[in-house]
Amino acid sequence: MSKNLLKSIVKIVESSGTQKITIFTGHLKIDGKLFIPEGKCEECHDDFITLENALLCRLSDYCTCEQDDCNCDDFVCFKYDWVNVAINDIVAFSIVK
Repeated sequence: MSKNLLKSIVKIVESSGTQKITIFTGHLKIDGKLFIPEGKCEECHDDFITLENALLCRLSDYCTCEQDDCNCDDFVCFKYDWVNVAINDIVAFSIVK
């Protein structure tokens, strides 16, 4: 099942023309660029998705600001060059243009 999710995400990314993705787990919102080794999913790992230039934010720390230009959440997020996300922990994802 996990490999099917990864293949689905890769197909959506390829057809959308962008590799930017937002992933939600039970506790985190993770933004980043999907890393596909040498452009081929056959090289992808079965159990996790790798993101480049990732921004991790804890969902419990998010503010409730409702303005369009709200950025009060920025201080609770952490940047990483690389992050691996366990496929089994993914609750939802969205491709970002």
